[in-house]
Amino acid sequence: MSKHVFCRDLCLERGEPHEGTGNAPARALLLAWPRGKWRTPRWESADMSPALARAVHHASQNGVHVALVDKVGETDSLPRLQAQPESVFADFENETDLIAAIDNYVNGTVFEGTRDPRTTILVCTDSRRDACCARYGFSTYKALTAIADPEKFNIVQATHLGGCRFAASLVVVPQRQRYGRMTAGQAPAFLEALSRGEVFLPAYKGRTDVPEPLQVAELAALRWAETHTRTTGPVALDASDMPEDPQEGTELTVHAAIHGTELDIRLKARMFHVQGNCGVVAEGGGQHTLRWCLSGVTTSTQPQFQP
Repeated sequence: MSKHVFCRDLCLERGEPHEGTGNAPARALLLAWPRGKWRTPRWESADMSPALARAVHHASQNGVHVALVDKVGETDSLPRLQAQPESVFADFENETDLIAAIDNYVNGTVFEGTRDPRTTILVCTDSRRDACCARYGFSTYKALTAIADPEKFNIVQATHLGGCRFAASLVVVPQRQRYGRMTAGQAPAFLEALSRGEVFLPAYKGRTDVPEPLQVAELAALRWAETHTRTTGPVALDASDMPEDPQEGTELTVHAAIHGTELDIRLKARMFHVQGNCGVVAEGGGQHTLRWCLSGVTTSTQPQFQP
């Protein structure tokens, strides 16, 4: 039998950055379901009735990310359904009410429930989807749950979150932060950053809902500030020079300002052979994808931002 080739390892060998892939779903439902019963697609999971499967599929096809979630040894303690970013959770007396809650949420109405003030961290451990998520995700999940304050953090295992090649993949809600290549060893620093209301820069993928080059540039400015001033903060970006049709080798300079310092952040478009999960690797598939990579950061000699 041939040795398994992990998509995460190939991605690292090719030098593809995780920065710039930070888009996270605007609305999500977390449905408690035992990890051993997860299947791909998730609406075909074991013991899921046809009616509930239709509701999950309908939500997924209409802009709501439905994540099946579980906790090691704590399945019974999980609320049946949680809505994000509203941070509302509820249990239901019967499946009919559960399905109605899912359908109503798709239509814009949040079900009645209890608000959870904690930060929820979803860690993809979906072995049915990808071996990397099982291998790297589960160890990261265990490390986080071992040290996290349960009064501050609700940490759950979750089905596919996207970005298998960047495992371990995490999503933090309601902040809508995405993280990639998280390791068990980074767990303490990660939780400390979240406790301070900051992003964890080593694994942060970028701010959601902005173009990839701006995600990369903002993250570069934040890392520059951390290195030079030991603090981070809001970043102002000048995106006026964004190319409309970038090609391999296209260069872009994004002007940024942080803590009163203006920076020139140089980016370059590079083509990568992307194999999004281990299944694609095994089948010999993949596609060439243009990614924006950081070339360098310097202090600006021509100020762009007016006081």
